[in-house]
Amino acid sequence: MSLSDYEDATRTPREQLQGPAELPITLSFNDTAYASVLATPETLEHWAIGFAFSEGMITRASQVSNITTDRLRHGVRVRLDVPTHIERLAGERRRVTSASSSCGRCGSAEEAQMMEGLQRLPASAPPPPAQLGKALEQLSAAGQPGLHMALGFDNEGRWLASGVDIGRHNALDKLIGASLMESFRISMVLLSSRCSLELVQKTVRAGISTLATLSHPSTLAVDIARLCALNLICCHRGRRLSLLSSG
Repeated sequence: MSLSDYEDATRTPREQLQGPAELPITLSFNDTAYASVLATPETLEHWAIGFAFSEGMITRASQVSNITTDRLRHGVRVRLDVPTHIERLAGERRRVTSASSSCGRCGSAEEAQMMEGLQRLPASAPPPPAQLGKALEQLSAAGQPGLHMALGFDNEGRWLASGVDIGRHNALDKLIGASLMESFRISMVLLSSRCSLELVQKTVRAGISTLATLSHPSTLAVDIARLCALNLICCHRGRRLSLLSSG
């Protein structure tokens, strides 16, 4: 293969390329900066609520009285107006380093924070394969270049909402945040990615009974899913379905 075999896009203006947007996003509770992630700067209110919930900083969306978004020099700050005790907790548990779009738990100060909100879920049967097959078709049809998707469904397999982001954990936070802000209950999430621990943690904390991912979960994700009675399904990119954990 030679350079002449490439489509030459080296001089194409970046705004004409199909790559997704990505910016540093900083979450603050009142004036206390808590964490920064690399994320797609859309539906950041949903992301902020979902991330704050997954971190155990809030238990319901109504604890946030206002959300404001400000441009910084290189990124965006999302400020949640919260009671003083939540801001104090944020100060005590703020991330020691920034999180990246590859791992939503990077920078946790203590191991216990990685397990925040884990519980044993109520017994629940996994969805019928045909229902999951339709969800996979919807994921394929809705896919966007360079972006991960988290699709939420109800018990009957009806699509409820989607979270979209360059980071798979951000996409899930956006979906969970939407469910908290708009008061709908998710029974199954389908993720366009592999599955690592933080995705199981976020799903379990949100009380979602089934998590399906396109690619293999980590061994730790499987262990924790089994302890929590989460229905964890590997879809092998639509080729076959493997039930790795069940309720």
